[in-house]
Amino acid sequence: MANELEIGLIPAQEKRLLGELDECNARSARFGLTLSKRAMAELAEKRKQTLLDHGRVELGESAITAIIDGFCDSPFLLQEEYETTLLELVDAFYNFKNACGEQLTDGELIAAMRERYDAFDGAVDAVLGTTLEALCRARRLGQEDEEWQEEELDDE
Repeated sequence: MANELEIGLIPAQEKRLLGELDECNARSARFGLTLSKRAMAELAEKRKQTLLDHGRVELGESAITAIIDGFCDSPFLLQEEYETTLLELVDAFYNFKNACGEQLTDGELIAAMRERYDAFDGAVDAVLGTTLEALCRARRLGQEDEEWQEEELDDE
């Protein structure tokens, strides 16, 4: 019975997510960033697969829309790389969220990821290569961008 319920919920959740992504397009278009229908479907699939991989469940609005809203005004996010960057950020978000549990809210985690992204001129690898501890410390202590870069230099 539970499997039948899950099977019925997945298409409904995906349909809702696609609607949310459509609304995000209206907001991100102000910054020259839009997702095609294919890209939206790919993001929805990535979300579903990542949630399954990490044994997570999302209730309510998807974190993807918060990620888009948190990053769309970055001067380093370009249309040519928008879809790829979002796919990588979504994966990073769920990895960090799974690792940190309730240490950071979704908004705090996204803000910390954004700080790291902007501190390294839009390098997704800087977000992917950071530690959860560094994200938590930076977010909790209000670490400035220069400190992110000093930390990176110290690690080398």
